[in-house]
Amino acid sequence: MTSPRAEATKTAIEDAALDLALERGYEQVTVDMICEQVGVTQRTFFNHFPTKDDALLGRDLPEVDERAAREFIVSNGSLLLDAVSLITMPTEGRTHHRASDRWKVIAATPSLLTKQMERLEALEGELNEIITLRLRSQYPQRSKEELDDEVAMTTHMLNGVFRWIGTRAEIDGHTPEAFAAIADQARGTLRDVVQHSASSDE
Repeated sequence: MTSPRAEATKTAIEDAALDLALERGYEQVTVDMICEQVGVTQRTFFNHFPTKDDALLGRDLPEVDERAAREFIVSNGSLLLDAVSLITMPTEGRTHHRASDRWKVIAATPSLLTKQMERLEALEGELNEIITLRLRSQYPQRSKEELDDEVAMTTHMLNGVFRWIGTRAEIDGHTPEAFAAIADQARGTLRDVVQHSASSDE
């Protein structure tokens, strides 16, 4: 577990990197400048972040909740509703309040945007594997093509749900606690959508 002092240093580095990038532009920011603003050595910087890009991208990427994943795989509930619980925000990395600033920098920097998309694709790959495990367990008789199609459809629908959660987080906050509350609200709204869709088909 990261010590409070190390956590504070990481947060200060991330904040300084974002402040400098917003003020001067990505290309003009160097590790030396970040270190000078925080008051740390390059050695300290590289103990926490491999590169300038890592400091700018931050540690606040959503991640798979391992406990929720284990429960999801053996659950018989609604696939899509259960899947919303798979994603959580890390408790380490308390720069959630800088999410809007971070996205401004990422959106303005093609190389950062590419790296962020790669990180999100890795997360999507984890979700695909978890959803596949559940469907294989529930429907062993189904073909690989059928399962692949359902996994892909579920993942695409989840992306829409997570975009909705992200939009709400801009209003309610990006902390893990706020994220959990918004995810609960998303499940409730999604449940209503599913029920109303079923009713209209009858």
